[in-house]
Amino acid sequence: MTTKKVSDLKKLQHWMFGYGSPETMAIIRILFGTLIFINLLMLMNVFEAFFTEKGFVPVAFAERWAEGVPRINVLAGVTDSRITLAVFIITMLGAVCTALGLFTRVSAAVLWLGLTSIHHRTPDLLHSGDTLMRAFALYILVAPSGAVYSLDWLRKFKRTGDGTVPEFSLWPQRLMAIQVAIVYFTTAWHKWGGNTWREGTATWFTSQLHEFDRFPVPAFMDQQPFVAILTYGTLVVELMLATTVFYKPLRKISLLLGIGLHLGIEYRFNIPLFAFLMIASYASFYEGYEWRAWVDKWKAKRQAKAQSQEEGHEPAIST
Repeated sequence: MTTKKVSDLKKLQHWMFGYGSPETMAIIRILFGTLIFINLLMLMNVFEAFFTEKGFVPVAFAERWAEGVPRINVLAGVTDSRITLAVFIITMLGAVCTALGLFTRVSAAVLWLGLTSIHHRTPDLLHSGDTLMRAFALYILVAPSGAVYSLDWLRKFKRTGDGTVPEFSLWPQRLMAIQVAIVYFTTAWHKWGGNTWREGTATWFTSQLHEFDRFPVPAFMDQQPFVAILTYGTLVVELMLATTVFYKPLRKISLLLGIGLHLGIEYRFNIPLFAFLMIASYASFYEGYEWRAWVDKWKAKRQAKAQSQEEGHEPAIST
C-alpha cells in the first residue's frame, strides 16, 4: 500500500472516529428538540382521532402493523387514553428539556423512548421526517449533546467557573451525516427505478395530489419543459446531498440546493415539518469549530455595533 493511500486512510479514520468540538451536536440538540416538541404539539390536535380507542387507529391496528415483531413501545397494549396522554406530555417535557440542555442525558432518553413509543403506537401517521426524528433522537442521546450551549453547561460553569469545552468523539455526528446521505442516495436510487423519473415526468404526477396542496404555483410549472427540469433537477440535488456534500468546496452549494428543494416542497405541499427536519439535519455536515467561529464572529459584530453606538451618543466637548 502506497504512502498516499495510508495517509488517506488515516484522514478518513480521523474524520470518522477522531475527537473534536461538541458544538455541532449542541446545535442539532436545540434544533431537533424544538422541532420534535412542535411536532408533538401539532399531534395533540388529533390526539383523540389517532391515539385513542375512539379514533381511527385503535391499539389492535398498531399490533397488526407490527406483525408480531417485538418493538420498543411503552404503549403496547395500552387502551387507556389517560396513560397515552401522560406519555405524550412526558415526551413533550423531554423534548423541551433536551432543547434547553437540562439534565440532557436523562431528557434525551425520555424523549427517544417516548417518541419511539408514540410512533409505534400509530405507525400509519408517519412520514420519512418522523423516522429521521426518531434516529436523531437516539444520536442525541448517545452523544455529548449537552456539553455546550446548554443549561447543564451553564450550571457547571457557575459551580466550577470552568467554561472550557473538552473535545469529544465525533462518531455520533458522523453517523448523523452518513444517515442523511443514505436517505438522499436511497431516495434517488428508488426514484430512478420508476419510469416517470427516467422519462422526466414524475413531478407532474406529484402536483396532482391536491389533498396536499398548500399554496398555488404558476401553471407553467406543471408543463414541459419545466416538469422535466424539476424532475431531473430533484435527482441531481439528491445525489449531490449524498456525495458532493462531503467535499468541502462543494458543500455549501450542495446544501443551498437542498434548502431550495425542501423550501419549494414546503411552499407547495402540506407535509408537516418535513422540510424543516431535513434542513436541520444539514447541521451535521459542519464541524464544531465552524459553528464556534460563526458565534465568535456574531459576537464581534454585536460588540462593534454597541461600541459604535456608544461613541455616536457621546456628548460633544465644547472648546
